[in-house]
Amino acid sequence: MKKVNDKATTKNNDPVKEEKNSSEDIQPRKVLIATPSFDGRVDVWCATAIVDAVRIAQSQGIFLHPVFLSYDALIQRARNDLIGIAVEGEYDDMIFVDSDIEFHSTWIMNLLDSPENVIGGTYRKKTDAAELYAVKTKNLKVQNGLIKVESLGAGFLKLSSKAFKALWNSSQLYHNEGKIRRMVFNIDIVNDELISEDVVMCSKLRKLGFDIWLNPEMTCCHIGTKKYFGNIANYIQRLQTQPVNREQRRLAAKAAKKKSK
Repeated sequence: MKKVNDKATTKNNDPVKEEKNSSEDIQPRKVLIATPSFDGRVDVWCATAIVDAVRIAQSQGIFLHPVFLSYDALIQRARNDLIGIAVEGEYDDMIFVDSDIEFHSTWIMNLLDSPENVIGGTYRKKTDAAELYAVKTKNLKVQNGLIKVESLGAGFLKLSSKAFKALWNSSQLYHNEGKIRRMVFNIDIVNDELISEDVVMCSKLRKLGFDIWLNPEMTCCHIGTKKYFGNIANYIQRLQTQPVNREQRRLAAKAAKKKSK
């Protein structure tokens, strides 16, 4: 039902009433929490953090809308569907939160408070062979508490509407189950190596002129057969202060990659 602005035209033309009525028409910031789940399961630690984040956001007048997209064997298609939902639903921001990620519920608001279009945390890869994180960068310089990186895993990542709309509009169109989708996320082969869908997406963003930022204070827990804890800030500090055997690291990373998901 269309709302008629009766109060703004009272006999006394009360400016207080006019201001109050105007504020009622302001729409809250709308944020999509985008969670793909191959097997339809969401870890309890992830679910608890999302519920707490919804409560915190609501207290600050922000609408968080969790969407769990389940039973799709192709992660790139699931992520493309979630981007499509964000575009069609005219969301102000979207935050990818994978179903096997545990995070501090306050971090959602921290991401939303950041003016960067593309920003997220990271997490350990599911291997004990080496300490590996879902981030690619040659730059370890901290700028205003953040690090500009080449790519981040999409397990805990915020995209502004400017960013996800740019991705959507610049990606190839396809149809899936009667819906128009775009190939934002896709796997690729570069220099004989298979590149994951989130790395491909980050490459597209950089080509579109977006910087990708890591908050080194946000290291999520990655949950598999056990919890994989890490601390990217401490890891970076060790890289900067300790001698690094690059060949040893390369071999360890190669062995770990075969075992990690």
